[in-house]
Amino acid sequence: MKELLSNVSDQNYLISVTDIPLLKEIFNEAGRDSWAYFAPFLACYSLPPKRPLYLTKNNDVFCLFQYSGRVNAERIDLVIPPSKLTIEVKRYLLKIKDFMHQTEMRILWIDSSDVCTITDLFGRNIKIQKREDEYIYDPKVVFELPGKRYKDVRKRINKMAKNNPVFFELEKDDVSAALDVLDKWRSVQGKRNKFLFDWGYTRAALNAVGLFDTDDVKSWGLEVDRQLVGFSMAGPINQKTACFFVAKTLVGLKGVSEYLRWKTFETLQGYDFVNDASDLGIEGLKQYKRKFRPDKMRTVYTATI
Repeated sequence: MKELLSNVSDQNYLISVTDIPLLKEIFNEAGRDSWAYFAPFLACYSLPPKRPLYLTKNNDVFCLFQYSGRVNAERIDLVIPPSKLTIEVKRYLLKIKDFMHQTEMRILWIDSSDVCTITDLFGRNIKIQKREDEYIYDPKVVFELPGKRYKDVRKRINKMAKNNPVFFELEKDDVSAALDVLDKWRSVQGKRNKFLFDWGYTRAALNAVGLFDTDDVKSWGLEVDRQLVGFSMAGPINQKTACFFVAKTLVGLKGVSEYLRWKTFETLQGYDFVNDASDLGIEGLKQYKRKFRPDKMRTVYTATI
């Protein structure tokens, strides 16, 4: 794949944790606040050989591609729109699609602020549709849990607090226990949901603890009776918006999930908003996220060129 991309770009990189600073630099110019613009997520979402992400540079335009390789069926898709949207970029993408002999190329995540520009640029050559709604919270409100609307969440958190849980910064020595929590979570959730979208990148993120710059992503653990029962990660998408990256707890412990989320929101008080991604169309997750009363919902789109 790298050789193929060399034919259509000046430079290309297989994305990893070490590329987070470069991704952040590119995204700072874009100023987007969709969940997909959280650079550590993209670094962990890149899972070669099955799902590698490649960053290409052609002239002064960056593109982030996802490669999918099957027997006699290679394809690439854009993860997010190119760093610049011009008629030259349109020609470049159509050229790549033809070079790959693809009948179509997808853009997996499109920030709502880019929809009009992309529609005007591609015209009849693109089909855009809604992908999902992301939950946007005010971290100060969530941590305060004011009024009747938070009554159920407060009750669960207060009950868990009686167990004297310990919320602490997760370090490399804690990763093994966190992976065990993730595996137990997967064994239960995998029976309920056929496709666990976040399992792969969550595992990659845990294995990157100690490699992440703490300015990019911070990790926390939650212990009860000296046993790790959950972990979470979060960091900045931009100066105003944080990304609630991952949160996993042992299933069956009442209140532990709410308590972990509440404590994580406490650490994010310096941001105006926290993007907690979508509910993936899972009804139980939808009900859970609504309990924390999102400040607003933000629509993210997908497209086919």
